[in-house]
Amino acid sequence: MTPLAFFYAHAGYSYKPGEETPSQGRRRCAQALATAERKGLHAGLTFFWQPDLVTTSADFDDSGAEPWELWECLCINGKGRVVASLHAIDFGPDGRPGGDPYARVVEAELAQEALSQ
Repeated sequence: MTPLAFFYAHAGYSYKPGEETPSQGRRRCAQALATAERKGLHAGLTFFWQPDLVTTSADFDDSGAEPWELWECLCINGKGRVVASLHAIDFGPDGRPGGDPYARVVEAELAQEALSQ
């Protein structure tokens, strides 16, 4: 699957009513993430995943279910500096970032943020 196809299938999107169709907006957003992923790789950005020590699902889930851990992702530049991050990432009760398509989406979004600075 190409990066464009991956992000088209797995990432969220927006569109500009009156200017583009939802499908065109989805493609535009997928292309932006694919570009950010590629440019981030070339810029030496790396990503570090770890459990979020500040929050768990208990902070938003009042169903009585056993709380599960949430995750955080740090985007690190070639100098070892954190240039973007996201916390309280929910992969579900048994989920982990490894192999989950949403983890790749998060990394591309953080690359997009880091590259825009």
